[in-house]
Amino acid sequence: MSTDQIVTSHEYQLLLVDDSPMNLDTLLATLGDNYDLRVAIDGQSALDLIEAGYLPDLILLDIMMPNMDGYQVCSYLKKDDKTRNIPIIFLTALDGDEDEAKGLELGAVDYITKPFNPAIVRRRVQTQLELKHHREHLEHLVAQKTRELVETYGNLKKVHNQMLQQEKMASIGQLAAGVAHEINNPAGFIGSNLGSLQKYVNKLNEGLAFMEQSLNKFDDAELHAAIKAKRRQLKLDFIQEDIGDLINESKDGIDRIATIVRNLKSFSRAENDKQEPIDLQAALESAINISWNEIKYKAKIEKDYQSLPLVTCFPQQLGQVFVNLLVNAAHAIKDQGVITVKTRQEKDWVIVEVSDTGSGIAEEHLAKLFEPFFTTKEAGKGTGLGLSICHDIIQKHHGLIEVNSTVGIGTRFTIKLPDVAKG
Repeated sequence: MSTDQIVTSHEYQLLLVDDSPMNLDTLLATLGDNYDLRVAIDGQSALDLIEAGYLPDLILLDIMMPNMDGYQVCSYLKKDDKTRNIPIIFLTALDGDEDEAKGLELGAVDYITKPFNPAIVRRRVQTQLELKHHREHLEHLVAQKTRELVETYGNLKKVHNQMLQQEKMASIGQLAAGVAHEINNPAGFIGSNLGSLQKYVNKLNEGLAFMEQSLNKFDDAELHAAIKAKRRQLKLDFIQEDIGDLINESKDGIDRIATIVRNLKSFSRAENDKQEPIDLQAALESAINISWNEIKYKAKIEKDYQSLPLVTCFPQQLGQVFVNLLVNAAHAIKDQGVITVKTRQEKDWVIVEVSDTGSGIAEEHLAKLFEPFFTTKEAGKGTGLGLSICHDIIQKHHGLIEVNSTVGIGTRFTIKLPDVAKG
């Protein structure tokens, strides 16, 4: 469609404002075949039409009118955001340079002197509508490009921050590997020494029992009384009983350290190019152990594991998701509560649920929860990237992550991962 076809369409609405019926008749005859025209016989009538919602594409406005002249009407229209960009062509018998300059300074786009030349009127109206059409087209393109640039910037910022987060996780992984190595050696020494100490204590107890039996064969009341008093003074009976418990508790502690070391090694494992099948419940147990320091003072863990197939995934990334959800659940609980971890299989999906009895999330926040930088935590206590990264990791695994929450009751995150073996 040519520009001429565009700007001579009846879709374009023109408002003619003049107190002279003869001038209005001339304009109607000149423009009526090409445009949708409306008329007003004075300035106030024109403003009333516009206040009622009529917004023309162009206004032809007489200057010399009673009560409210064209300059006043133009000034009023240019102050209103709704009408500021409507082109105004002044119509007047005043042909002085000062009059024309005044009209243009007020915001008019052109100035036609009376009596009208129909060809000039048509050409100038068409020219202004062409300019309006091209201006609106350019404004649309600028707005569209601006939206695209904002979206691109947002995506770049998101990718940048995710890369920073991934680098941070890689650094944490390296630190975890170093800590695990440094802890593992002395923990091994302690475990080995505790085993030896247990054997030595058993032999000491056996030797003391033998000596006590041997002494009982001597009929020396004074000696027996002295030995009994010394045993009571040194609390040997309590020490013999308690030392076994101390060793057992220490061995339990070493076993827990060994478990933490294994989990840290698993968490810090370098990311493989290929996915690998893992036991999802073992990954959850590892995540619970890693997060335990955040959880133990706030909540107890309840587990409901159903039998699952191995799931093919990037183990470190999925472990990061589980740790994040567990830590968030602990942070959502103010005093004491329960964190429940469930697994099950539904058709072609393997499902993990992490729920808490915490404060819950307001409904208006749920839709934004996985957006980068959005957080419901206090300033300085959250980056707003954790759940966004979780969402991206689950999407990378062709899965789904959903959230349900009720304020004052708690929150449940549901992760659905495809059962590749069945698929």
